[in-house]
Amino acid sequence: MRVLQFLLNAPIRRRIRTLQAKLELLANRVEQLELTLEASGFPDIETREKLYMSMGKPLTVLVGDSVIQGTLFSILNESLELRDDSGQLVMIPLPRITAIRF
Repeated sequence: MRVLQFLLNAPIRRRIRTLQAKLELLANRVEQLELTLEASGFPDIETREKLYMSMGKPLTVLVGDSVIQGTLFSILNESLELRDDSGQLVMIPLPRITAIRF
């Protein structure tokens, strides 16, 4: 009997539909925020493509006030690796990079 009363209770059904709509709206907003965050991350897709095309070529990377020059050795998830003029491998964390000159 209680199940029948629950199913026939219109305010509760309306409340459930409202909550479902709000949940769907929140899910859409989270998805949009994730897409925005992904697009705003460094390096963006265009810059990452330029970096891959520059593999083995000289680059200039600005990190704060420092300028690091070298040949692009590898692109990792969280850093770039350059081989400097002395032949040493220099690892530069992506969040620290302020600009790249190709």
